[in-house]
Amino acid sequence: MSTLKIQCHCGAIRITAPTPTQITRCNCSICHRYQALWGYFSPQDVTVSTAHDVEAAYVWGDKELAFIHCQNCGCVTHYRTIGGEGAPRIAVNFRMAEQEQINAVPLREFDGKTML
Repeated sequence: MSTLKIQCHCGAIRITAPTPTQITRCNCSICHRYQALWGYFSPQDVTVSTAHDVEAAYVWGDKELAFIHCQNCGCVTHYRTIGGEGAPRIAVNFRMAEQEQINAVPLREFDGKTML
């Protein structure tokens, strides 16, 4: 399995993750605003490297997800589960990837607006 190296605009947050089998576009209230394309992984499959004190989190609603963004450039790079049921998960925002890296990855549309 190939790995992708992606980063926020300024490069302060860098992520190495496997190429996802699919990327999800969700239309829930926050994903719609972020315009994210999520790839989901077990935390042990992803490496996140950050410059000192650049990572910030936004937690809302049921307080089960922490959306991580760069305090320098503002890009939302990933989220991680922080509570709730099920196994821990990290979702990488593949909008941070170069387009040619993800062109061949199937896109899944998720109706989070209605489901959540």
